[in-house]
Amino acid sequence: MGIPERITRIVSLPGRGLLACDVRGGLHLLDHALTLRRSSGVPALAQDPAGHPVYGVALAGDWIITRDKAGTLCRWHADTLHLADRLDARATADRSLLLEGEQPSPTMLRGIGLWNGKAYVDNGYFQVVVLDVETFAIERIVPWPHGYDMLEWFCTDAPGVHAVADRHGCVHLGSLEEWSFPTTVRIDTSNVHRVVYDARHRRFWAIGDAGIGDTHNISNGVVTLGLDGTVGQRMHFARNDVEGLVFSPDFTTAYIGGFDGELLLFDNTTPELTVRKRVTGFSHQIIDVTIDEQGRVYTLTQDGEITALSPEGELLHRLAHPRQCVWDLRPLPGDATTLLAATDDGTALLRLETGGDHARLDLVEQYQDAPGFARRAEPCGDDQVAILWPDTVRRTTPGGTLVWEARLPGIVHTVSVSPDHSRVLVACNAGGFEFDAATGRQLLHIDQLPASAWASAYLPDGRRVLGCRTGRLAAYDEHGSVSWETELESYPKRLLVDGDRLRVTGGGGVKELVVGEDKPRRQFVELLDNTAENCALIDGTLCVVTYGMQIAAYDHDSGELLALHEDLPDFPKGMTALRGADGRAYVVVGGRGGYLRLYRLDRGGEGPVLTVLRDLWLPRSSGARPFPAAAGAARP
Repeated sequence: MGIPERITRIVSLPGRGLLACDVRGGLHLLDHALTLRRSSGVPALAQDPAGHPVYGVALAGDWIITRDKAGTLCRWHADTLHLADRLDARATADRSLLLEGEQPSPTMLRGIGLWNGKAYVDNGYFQVVVLDVETFAIERIVPWPHGYDMLEWFCTDAPGVHAVADRHGCVHLGSLEEWSFPTTVRIDTSNVHRVVYDARHRRFWAIGDAGIGDTHNISNGVVTLGLDGTVGQRMHFARNDVEGLVFSPDFTTAYIGGFDGELLLFDNTTPELTVRKRVTGFSHQIIDVTIDEQGRVYTLTQDGEITALSPEGELLHRLAHPRQCVWDLRPLPGDATTLLAATDDGTALLRLETGGDHARLDLVEQYQDAPGFARRAEPCGDDQVAILWPDTVRRTTPGGTLVWEARLPGIVHTVSVSPDHSRVLVACNAGGFEFDAATGRQLLHIDQLPASAWASAYLPDGRRVLGCRTGRLAAYDEHGSVSWETELESYPKRLLVDGDRLRVTGGGGVKELVVGEDKPRRQFVELLDNTAENCALIDGTLCVVTYGMQIAAYDHDSGELLALHEDLPDFPKGMTALRGADGRAYVVVGGRGGYLRLYRLDRGGEGPVLTVLRDLWLPRSSGARPFPAAAGAARP
């Protein structure tokens, strides 16, 4: 039997095996061949309502300490995975430091610091709880010396100095015992997921998500720091988040992986930062990396798949996960109750059925012959156009017959179809590519961009719009010349066209612009945690989902927050609003695990604005995909 829930973290337990934490709060012990040996229970039964994802985890002697997304702290027996102690996030706080009525903030923090028998970890209010490891007693709750912040990583391996990384690009150097960190170095503008001590060259390595200065939201990678905070070398090799960093037991090799879907092997026999090998072919973005005492390397990808690699990056074992995700949702033209969904198996059709006070979504059809998972799908006449990880765009008929297919020289992010269905625009790391919708012939390549193109759209007049990771948003004519541009000051995830208006999701919530103007008319960001992934507007209500597993509803005209729910089953991706045959407004959210949550939206009554009606779960994939031949191979 495999692990039923998606894995969120992996950590090597020396002498015991590999620990995997899941999206429902459960723990699992694997051996070095990735065979499941033990589970804590499905899910951790003490958690409410059904367990939250675990992101923070640390081994402290015979104990495992975890922090989940809500800030709940748990202590488990390392040998049995039996849950011994649980500190509820709502009760673990210094309430004198809180606002009236303040509740825990769900956040995916990974850091737990261990030093001299004590554990240091953020609670759900971004205060630091100091726990005695052996008793799990709270010794004190203290604010971070540098103000209200989210602490992402702790490193206590360097002689005489502790390092703490935060979510705003800073590494703080000092002492946990003295609770003093006089040296602060800003190495990035976003998350610093790892700071690791390099014992061979007596320095720290730190990884960043977004870059800094001239490279902000263009490229990022790794930085070395002296124990006094002096910045040594920088190497920018990534266009997206860098998530994992570990050293081999002898510190001759460093392994770094991230959202570009590659594992880089660095030669650390000399102080110079040198990439020795790139391992490719992973099923998705890498979100965690760990290493065991024998030097075997383990990677975790966003879809829940774990791979075991030799010290040289050759594939040893793979634990496939029966994955599923609803990446995108689009109503079919002329049939507003039927939805086209982009999924991990390709695409699917779903239909909204209504009657009386009841409504449901039915799965009508699935097309499962795609070469990779479909990140986006758009209707194109009677056909559909989809982009498939990592670099493919294809058009297929309603029956799934391939019309044409093209490979792009970079990771694809979004796809759009022109209003007259004659053209297809793809945003990818190598720019914007436009194709003839009928034949697949490339018409245009827009490559004079400051960074990767992350979002695409067509305006009603047929102009192409591309949003770059830097936040630059521009419209282009048929020759690729810019006819309008503006700066969003944050990265975009999706562009939704509504007449002469563009709604942009991403960093900074949802921004609404009028085409031709320089600044957003509206911005919706109140109480949103993390990136705004998607949005939908109906009946004057803008609904937004975030990477923090939230759904929020705002009054579109005033911007007033009407509702906020933080209980989505997993990361939301696809979202749309539609009106049923009964005339009522509905909102559909789909995401990881293959769920589709149906909400009824009501602005006229005294009841809730958003009411959950039911969940539909798409069948999961078999998990039996062959591992790509490129995995484990060196790439120049």
